[in-house]
Amino acid sequence: MVELRQLTYFVCLYREGTMTRAAQRLNIVQPAVSSQIAKLESELGQTLFERGPKGMTPTQAGEEAYQLFAPLLDQIADARQALMGNRGQISGQVRVGLIASATNDALSSTLAYFVDQHPEVEIHVTSGFSMELVNAVRSGALDCAVINQNFSQDDLHCREIVNEELMVALGAQTRLPTENPVPLYALSGLKLVLPSRRHGLRIVIEDVLRGHSIELRPRLELDDLSVIENFLRRTDWVSILPVTLVQRGVADGGLRVHSLAAPGIHRRMICVRDRRRPMSAAEFLFIDVLSRKLTALRNAAMSYSEEPVVKGTNVEL
Repeated sequence: MVELRQLTYFVCLYREGTMTRAAQRLNIVQPAVSSQIAKLESELGQTLFERGPKGMTPTQAGEEAYQLFAPLLDQIADARQALMGNRGQISGQVRVGLIASATNDALSSTLAYFVDQHPEVEIHVTSGFSMELVNAVRSGALDCAVINQNFSQDDLHCREIVNEELMVALGAQTRLPTENPVPLYALSGLKLVLPSRRHGLRIVIEDVLRGHSIELRPRLELDDLSVIENFLRRTDWVSILPVTLVQRGVADGGLRVHSLAAPGIHRRMICVRDRRRPMSAAEFLFIDVLSRKLTALRNAAMSYSEEPVVKGTNVEL
């Protein structure tokens, strides 16, 4: 008999793409995910995923199962919300802080969802650097904050929002002067524009490269990531950016992205809040919707990065 837990794990694995990310999202160990997926496949008599170098790829049966099961889980989630106070009429105030690289299409679509579905919720969004936002949560100025996980927050409750790959991003007409995927050591030879060391994204990049004895000396530093994106469109410079940030540029043809060679660079965005303060229904729903929007944005961007034109070596882009 198919269990709700199996369906939950299946949908999470489908959306996350790897056992590791699914286990992190579910806050369980990886073998538990694998075991439940195996049981579900046995119940259905179908192979739902094929393991590959980029993670778990859904089979045709897996695609069909997702189309059937995902709406059911969404209905269950909606039913749970409908039981939370006044027949689902969620109200109240949400004060949330977001790092700049999270204030993209995912935020605008999350806000649009609340305006349409929960107009009684009052939302205040503040953007800033990770440490500034954490301090605001600790002081009570913010209910929660979405930040890069690059330092310890043991006194705060943490929930993963999205785990995404950083990509080499460049203008559509720029030639990449190195092999592809781009080796980590080759980054030091590129015309790089990066955020400053105040920026959590820069810390993520340097933490990984430091472990490989690689030092970057970018000639340009810009903390506004939208300015970096526009700069790449107009010049032959290169940057290292999250896939969710460049998704729109790749979709409209203004930017191209290349994967980094293994082990690559990933960044985890987490939501932090004060353990002593209970989370309201409005806050819970806001973070849940934002997480799903960011995950969908990441998956869409990764599908663009897998186009054949990006996979060659020394390709003129």
